[in-house]
Amino acid sequence: MIYSQNYEKRFQIIRKDLHEGLDKIHSNEKVVNGFYVKQVEKHLQEMSGRKHALLVTSGSHAITLALQAHGLKYGDNVIVTNYSCPASLSSVMVGGFKPVFCEINEHGHMDPQQLPRLMSPAVKGLVATGLYGDTHDHDAIKKFCDSNGIVYINDAAQSQFALCNGVESLACGDTVATSFADNKAIPTIGTYGAILTDNDKVYDMVRTLRKNGKATHDEPFLMAGYSSHPEEDKALQIYVTIPHFRKWIARRVEIGSMYDEAFKGKIDVRKKAHYSTWNGHKYTIFVEDKEWSYARLNEMGVQTDRHYLDNFAMLDWTPTSGDVFPMTDRFVKQSLTIPNNPHMTDGDVHKVIDCVLNHK
Repeated sequence: MIYSQNYEKRFQIIRKDLHEGLDKIHSNEKVVNGFYVKQVEKHLQEMSGRKHALLVTSGSHAITLALQAHGLKYGDNVIVTNYSCPASLSSVMVGGFKPVFCEINEHGHMDPQQLPRLMSPAVKGLVATGLYGDTHDHDAIKKFCDSNGIVYINDAAQSQFALCNGVESLACGDTVATSFADNKAIPTIGTYGAILTDNDKVYDMVRTLRKNGKATHDEPFLMAGYSSHPEEDKALQIYVTIPHFRKWIARRVEIGSMYDEAFKGKIDVRKKAHYSTWNGHKYTIFVEDKEWSYARLNEMGVQTDRHYLDNFAMLDWTPTSGDVFPMTDRFVKQSLTIPNNPHMTDGDVHKVIDCVLNHK
């Protein structure tokens, strides 16, 4: 089987450093917000150019905390993409905010052309998600948010280290919410998250919110918050991966180029945004029925992923919308992600190509 992610091979690369780091964590007698958390936050500041970086439990918490830290209140409307990882929606709603759904474009990103008609006095923020490893149209979205005086949160969980018109994705937006997981540019076992900002008030608020409303033992208990304080073992996983992730991104991109050449004129491939570089996060094709193709390719020894399965506006627990979302519906029914993990051999890549071309 050719897997979407090859955890075993990745673990062998970082195993020695990981074990040594676990020894250090326990000898330091500090398992939360210690040496590795500080080191990773420093690296994230340097890589993003942001003034502040704060680790949190997950990318989902990062979105919720970022909105609250910017002063949004219960019931405020927040524009979100109608098609994405479930966290892009649920993180807004669990914070008490009301989502306003924006259709996606052919890249699978928020369509900026749809934004003006979604604006109302109730809209106080926007969360734009860069899916698939390239960025949404940051320039157009920033212009919209600035002209309407609303908060712009860049959900860069999948677009981290891609460039938008030459600008690092992690530098885009008023504040960035990002994450680390098994398939992300910087992978971890399970999930972890971070908030990046240049805003001192947002930084102070996140410090408080992520630790149950009391930033440290000696600081005042200011408000109700979240159990999202940064743990050393997760930070360690990021720390030992940092020396390798650029090479892994390069290999993902190389595999993507091999797919592009093989599928040209034969397979409908998701179009990459012209203003963005691609970090190789997901390579997605369009098939007639992704449930059928998913099952068939699995039988042939290729593990694929059905990102994603929901039209948010059509869920029975989200606000009703009179809009139609044809591009969302297309992605829900037809988009299928094929393996391009950096531990694949060229032989693995050619097997995937053969199976995709001949799976019907």
